[in-house]
Amino acid sequence: VCCTRRGGRMVQVGLPLPINDNTNSHQHPLIPMGRIAGHEIEIVGSHGFSALDMPAILDMVSRGVLCPGLLVEREVGLQEGATAIEDMDHTSPLGITMVTRLGDDDHRHQQSRL
Repeated sequence: VCCTRRGGRMVQVGLPLPINDNTNSHQHPLIPMGRIAGHEIEIVGSHGFSALDMPAILDMVSRGVLCPGLLVEREVGLQEGATAIEDMDHTSPLGITMVTRLGDDDHRHQQSRL
């Protein structure tokens, strides 16, 4: 939260571990709510899934029930991917930009799905 820019978004992936203060009592992480409200920070949580669910998920992808490719907005080369990361300081693009060409800086092959 402390390194999130004003008006930015923090994503918590997975569950945070309890804090052990060496007294065998576990505490939940402290959240600076004054900073969150004052800097208008958005917090988003993503729990994910268990690794035991992966075979069933991959089966659904192979059968076409789940189509993760629909989430990909753009496919880019490595150099353009680095630029896309730098651009996140100023914009928040929709969809996923995925680096699919390592070492190919030719922008003619850029694909857009949306």
